[in-house]
Amino acid sequence: MDEEISVIVYDKQIKFTKQGGKMKKLKLLAAVGFGAVSFAGLAGSAVYAANTANSTLTQTINAGALSTDIRNSSNAVVSNPTFAMGAVTLSTSAQTSTGTFGENDKRISVDNPGGANNGWTLTLNATTPGTGKWTDGGKSYKYNGTAADGRLTVDPSTGTVTPVIGTATGITKGSSMAFSGSNPVTLMSASAGADAVWNGYITGVSLKQDIPAGQQAGTYTLPMTQTVAAI
Repeated sequence: MDEEISVIVYDKQIKFTKQGGKMKKLKLLAAVGFGAVSFAGLAGSAVYAANTANSTLTQTINAGALSTDIRNSSNAVVSNPTFAMGAVTLSTSAQTSTGTFGENDKRISVDNPGGANNGWTLTLNATTPGTGKWTDGGKSYKYNGTAADGRLTVDPSTGTVTPVIGTATGITKGSSMAFSGSNPVTLMSASAGADAVWNGYITGVSLKQDIPAGQQAGTYTLPMTQTVAAI
């Protein structure tokens, strides 16, 4: 007669049958209630906890917008900046007044945080191009006429370009030019070979205004606007 023997090993019951003096394993019963499984099944389904886990971080940096401002030496935007031309005395003859556009504490700045990869151009014009005038109340004279009736000449070649981020490679100052019609004057420009991320400024741009003979005394103003545009 066969004899069945039960053995408990690590909370698992193993049953053997003694047949003809030999022990024969019958089955393994899991004590935790998973039902009967084979040794081979347990070995194949073993799962071990990992002590490392991999992941990936992502970061997107978008290009910024091309812009221009007038900033002080602390890089703060200057509100309502003014640039005074030299005072003259009323004369019955035509005369000229000189000045400077862009000073150390009023820098003509450009910021290109990758917004114009093919270059850009910084220009200056009257806020109302073509029709603007030097005015003081009802008195006025032209900025875009002739030497006889009023003409403003801008010479960026006398200025100094100072890069803050990037280099001066590909940055060019404009040439001396008098305003005519509604056309702007180029202060400086960047070629496609300039740094795609660039920040800097120009100072010391020379100004010369031809004043008509007999122009009445007063404090005249001419609103101006600088514009930077991608090429």
